[in-house]
Formats: sequence, C-alpha cells, structure tokens
Amino acid sequence: MSNFYLDVLKDRLYTEKADSKQRRAAQTAIYLILDSLTRMLTPILAYTADEIWRYLPHRADDDAENVLYNSMPSTVAVDVDDDFIASWDRIHELRDTVKKSLEVVIKEKVVKASLETCVTLKASGEEYDFIEKVLPELKSVFIVSEVKLEKADNALSGELEVAVTKAEGEKCERCWSYSITVGSDSEHPTLCARCAAILGQ
Repeated sequence: MSNFYLDVLKDRLYTEKADSKQRRAAQTAIYLILDSLTRMLTPILAYTADEIWRYLPHRADDDAENVLYNSMPSTVAVDVDDDFIASWDRIHELRDTVKKSLEVVIKEKVVKASLETCVTLKASGEEYDFIEKVLPELKSVFIVSEVKLEKADNALSGELEVAVTKAEGEKCERCWSYSITVGSDSEHPTLCARCAAILGQ
C-alpha cells in the first residue's frame, strides 16, 4: 500500500478542499483499511492495536473501549468489473516503466524529486488510445508535475517511449508541483491556478 496507493493519495489529501469528494473518499478508504488492520493484528500486536483503537473513530455498534471485544472485519463490497481491474493493472505497469526513467534523472542529479519533472509518453495504436483515456490519472499516479502524450514517430515499433524533462514554471508552495500558472492569481501569487481555485472556493 505504501509503495503505491498511500503514496498516490498524498496529493489529494494535502491539497484538495477539506470536504471535496476526492479527499473524503480517500479518507474513508484509509479509515476502512486501518480499522480492518487493527482488528486483524490484535492477536499478534495486542498493545499496539489497543493504542490505535483508542484514537480511531468508531461505529455505533463498536466496543470503543477495547478492540478485543470487536469482531473481525467483514468484506467491503466494491462494485468494479474485470475491465476496471485490467485498466489499473496496465496503469501500474506504466508507472513501473516511468519510475525507471525518473530514477535515472534523479540519480544523475538533473532533478532532486519527481515533482520537478514533466513526463512525455510516446505511443501508437491501442496503447496510445489507452493512455489517452487514462491521461487525467497519470500526473498523480506518477507523482510528477505534468504528463504529455504524443504519437510515436515509428508506429511500427510498438514500443512505448518515455522522455523525462524538467517541468516548466515555478514551484507552487502549497502542492509543490511546478506550473506555468504559479502567480496567475493576484490574491495567491505563490500558488498555482489549481491551489488558488481550491482556496477561493
């Protein structure tokens, strides 16, 4: 979880409006995960689980005093189909490929962190179509400031090309992304347009 899900969630948890649907959904998922883990780990890590339990919010039918007096977690039904799972499997593969390229530029000290970068993906055929469909997700999945998609010059090769460059613009002091929109809002001169809009809501 920490290698992917919790890492990707940071942006929406830290920067989205407190009551936004995306942030509340993330908080709900984290709560369900922690609640379930605490119950399951109680027989092994009794004192630690008990300490966690004291700080967790509880449902009306929970025994809030002691985690031992509560039942094991029940399955949470999530309405997803095989296409949804297959899509996210491909996004995971994309992320692994991009991470290798990011590690190179960080190791070579071109940048210090992935948020300083812009990732350009060059693809063709069905792969291009798939990436185009999931493109809005990729900036947060890769933890970069910008993701661009281009048609590959050599469509016959069929191989995905990944280019990593320094992101344009200035660093937003709120979300830490680099954007050419930083300073575009006179009321928030050190923020990008997205963060300025969130604070203005």
